[in-house]
Amino acid sequence: MAGAHRTLIPLLILKLINAGVHGKQLSQYVNEGADVSLLCDNVVNSDCSLIMWLHSRESFPNAIQEVFNGKVKVNSKRAKKRSVGADCSLHIHNVTAEDAGRYTCRILKHQNPFSDTDTYLSVLTISLSTLLTYLKPDRPVTIRCSLHTNEGRGKCRLFHNSEVHLSWIDETGRKLQGDSRYQLTGPRCDITLTVTFQKEDNNRKWMCTLTEKGNMKISIDFTSTFSGMCYCYAPII
Repeated sequence: MAGAHRTLIPLLILKLINAGVHGKQLSQYVNEGADVSLLCDNVVNSDCSLIMWLHSRESFPNAIQEVFNGKVKVNSKRAKKRSVGADCSLHIHNVTAEDAGRYTCRILKHQNPFSDTDTYLSVLTISLSTLLTYLKPDRPVTIRCSLHTNEGRGKCRLFHNSEVHLSWIDETGRKLQGDSRYQLTGPRCDITLTVTFQKEDNNRKWMCTLTEKGNMKISIDFTSTFSGMCYCYAPII
């Protein structure tokens, strides 16, 4: 009996370690280059000493510990971009595509091993097929708008039973459709717009919008500015 009792103790400890409480699951969208704050639910102490923040993606399922005992880990490669708020929220500065993924706020408790709040952060980016200095009229350019998610670039499954879509719109809010001038390709979360610029497109804004359940959440834009363009007028004498 004594031997059996000693065998049960490690099993009991293992069960307690895996008995964490998984709380809210949230989704958040942000543009590349912006700042974002991820909230932690059910915080019990004001100094955040029991707070741990973890970051993971499907491409690296082993979570990276970025915050421990309420402090940003010094050896984190992205430590300069992270900070912890007074409410134990995680602030990420100058967001890039690499910041996308699942962020888990883990609260260590005495009654239970831990309590988790998961936030799935998705980052919207825009990129060009050419350098900005090469933008000129009568030259085709492909503009790519991508949503980087926990699954990867352009991989957006249903988030909480809500469909997510990307669309290209013009300055008037009109949705661009594929025609002789505009070519639209790609899946719903990684779309490209190929267009041959005209002179009147100088300083024109091209906008990519993200909608969820038909409601616009965020947008990112690009302004086509042609180098070397000069609109000169003869002086009136």
